[in-house]
Amino acid sequence: MADLERVEDNPDTAYEQSDWHIGATGLAYLGIFVFLVIAAFVIIAAFPRTVSDVSRRLTVEPAQPRLQTNPSEDLAQFRVDEDKQLNSYYWVDKQKGIVHIPIEEAMKRVAAEGIDGFPRGQP
Repeated sequence: MADLERVEDNPDTAYEQSDWHIGATGLAYLGIFVFLVIAAFVIIAAFPRTVSDVSRRLTVEPAQPRLQTNPSEDLAQFRVDEDKQLNSYYWVDKQKGIVHIPIEEAMKRVAAEGIDGFPRGQP
């Protein structure tokens, strides 16, 4: 096996050594990091009660008065009530003989019989 010799300087490749000082840049980064760590401890020491005062809840409740405490449950109940009303039979006015019928049934009756007083289309 050939002896590999390590070359420290290669005259064919070069860079401007005056533009980039890794030591100075690393020292600047280290200084910024140390400053941020010290600043965090100074802030915690200056305001000791605020750390324990922070609310750990993920959501903030709206201000009073709360008109709707559970919107998703309210919407689900609204849809159930609406579906029940639209798809069931019930008396609107029993004395006048007015009955509510489901939408599907009403559409079938209108398609078969038409609407009184409404002109029929020509086939």
